[in-house]
Amino acid sequence: MVIKTRKCAFIFAVAAVIGLYAAAAYRVELARNTPRENATCSLAHCPPQTATLGNIKQ
Repeated sequence: MVIKTRKCAFIFAVAAVIGLYAAAAYRVELARNTPRENATCSLAHCPPQTATLGNIKQ
């Protein structure tokens, strides 16, 4: 009975790790496929993506 319980727990743990990895990979793909205009900050205090370091310091 103990071996059966450990085997079940091991399978459950592996399934949980695979599920977490799949969820992270899915979120990365969503972020990668997001249009650049939606991914940038649209607030006034955010520097533009093409700003140089000198412009950001001012």
